[in-house]
Amino acid sequence: MNTSTYENALEETKESAAEVGEAIGINFQKFTAENFIAAAIALILCVLAIWLVMRVLRHVVSRSRLAPSLGHFILKIVKIALEFIAILVVAGSLGFNVTALLAVFSLLGLALSLSVQNCLSNLMSGITILLTKPFQDGDYIEAGGVTGTARDIGLIYTELLTTDNKVIYVPNSDLSASKIVNYTREKNRRVDLVFGAGYEFPVETVKAALSAAMARVPGVLETPAPAVHVDSFAASNIQYSVRAWCHHEDYWSVYYALMEAVPAAFADAGVSMSYEHMNVHVLDTPTSAKKD
Repeated sequence: MNTSTYENALEETKESAAEVGEAIGINFQKFTAENFIAAAIALILCVLAIWLVMRVLRHVVSRSRLAPSLGHFILKIVKIALEFIAILVVAGSLGFNVTALLAVFSLLGLALSLSVQNCLSNLMSGITILLTKPFQDGDYIEAGGVTGTARDIGLIYTELLTTDNKVIYVPNSDLSASKIVNYTREKNRRVDLVFGAGYEFPVETVKAALSAAMARVPGVLETPAPAVHVDSFAASNIQYSVRAWCHHEDYWSVYYALMEAVPAAFADAGVSMSYEHMNVHVLDTPTSAKKD
């Protein structure tokens, strides 16, 4: 290969490389020793700046009242953003077309967001839950069609522990879109039960027996005072409503203790617990006269 042919091939290679570099936002002609030195200095400065900003931000987040998972998420997002900016700064020093790179990253981000839109919906719902705090770790809640103790509020899923020791992972989008019942947010909770007694027993006698049953159960609070009321007049008995207040952690123990104490209190008062039944009365009617 003669000198002219070699020079022509080299020139064509440079032109091809320039075209490829222009397509991806790189100017190969600017790859000089000075640019590499400037890029190295920019990289060192960016690393130091990221370290300083993250150290200050960690201190601020640790002193805030943010949930640990939300604080960790904020730190992660800020670090990714700072690292992205650092990459653009170093790339610009090396000769990359930053505007073209931003356009490419924008298209990639759009495609990625469309492919993981369900995860993004759960992520935004998780951030909303952590900010609004309708419940916290350790609260007993009912939401999204399940009931259990919130054990871990994540950014994508919330972990619930049921009373029979099952772990349920509920998507945060389901929680934020449904009604949330928090059973442990307030200190006290009321136990509501209904018992039936026959019409033949005086109302005051039945109410006294129910009050005596509540007095026997440990955990029933004196303030607010327990109450007994006539709830309704059914077809075969009178329904009595029993309302007893207790601390939320004692709810189920008080509930089951009342269920066991009421029959004993009725027996002591001579009251029988009634059930739905029907009384049938047969009337004697005269037989029709026989025809002659």
